[in-house]
Amino acid sequence: MKNWMKRRSLLLLIVAAIALMLQACGTEEDGEPSGELSLINEDNQEVSLTNKDRATVLFLFTEVG
Repeated sequence: MKNWMKRRSLLLLIVAAIALMLQACGTEEDGEPSGELSLINEDNQEVSLTNKDRATVLFLFTEVG
């Protein structure tokens, strides 16, 4: 009887994890992101990263040490 409960609870946890992942990966109905994503470039100008015709390559440099 306990073996059945363990399997049932494991299945429930797996289904819940899959549901959470699908919810987190969802987008708006029109396929667009819900917010505006922008960064400041080296010339102190704001650059939008959403709704672009060309791909954007980002380099992130961090100081180590």
